[in-house]
Amino acid sequence: MAQPVLTADPTIRVSDLSLSYPAHAGGREFQAVEGMSFKVARGGVVALLGESGSGKSTLTRFLAGRGSDAGEKAARIKPTGGEASVFDVSLRRLRGRTKARLTAYVGHLAQDAGATLAPELNVGDILFEPIVERSKRFDREALGERIAEMMDIVALPLSKLQEYPYELSKGQRQRVAVMRSLMLDPALLIADEPTLGVDANNRPKIVELLRWYRERTDAAMVLISHDIGMLEALVEEVLVMQQGRLVGKGDINEIFRNADHGYVHQLAQALRATAYDEIADE
Repeated sequence: MAQPVLTADPTIRVSDLSLSYPAHAGGREFQAVEGMSFKVARGGVVALLGESGSGKSTLTRFLAGRGSDAGEKAARIKPTGGEASVFDVSLRRLRGRTKARLTAYVGHLAQDAGATLAPELNVGDILFEPIVERSKRFDREALGERIAEMMDIVALPLSKLQEYPYELSKGQRQRVAVMRSLMLDPALLIADEPTLGVDANNRPKIVELLRWYRERTDAAMVLISHDIGMLEALVEEVLVMQQGRLVGKGDINEIFRNADHGYVHQLAQALRATAYDEIADE
């Protein structure tokens, strides 16, 4: 049975990958990603950019090993061509123990993570839960110190550990969700809009948390983000998607300055003009 090779370089290898959603409720099979090829080096940070519906979230769910999670039958992702591997483990036939071993080393922040925190748990329990589910034996004091350091970085007072999600603002819930995605020390973090819903003053704090984590662990990261500050601070390479295909690839500065694809040029202009359209709160 394949074992994750955490020292594998590249961490992610994608070759001519196509992904679809099977026919459901009378509808047709939908091709979401087509012919994608790229690599993410060990410790590298890559951003996926593109308009809504371009295939970014489908691709990241698949790479995170969440493409066929229970409870998401209607939205299961089917690989229809090419290959993809994470830590040298093929994702085309990922199941059972192999999936459990791999996903233990892959942190995944879904786009709605801040809105789906367990309502019956307080923030402290939400952060401790991933650790407790893996092992009953851990250094609670050391873990508490790490949580305190993360809370300080994202400007959340320790008193928030006793509060429940309904007592937090949208931006505070998102910051908790980002911290939770890091609790198991993933060697690869895949995050879909990590600053979503966070006000402009606090977005840099999430960027600082991810920078702190990367320096501490040398983890690789794949980020979906339209936060230009985050892109400029963290990202080494940008992949631009349109209608499921890769239409731009390169260094973040070069791809925006020398965009030779009309769609890439439009996207660059939009990112410079505004970071988000939605109203964010603290």
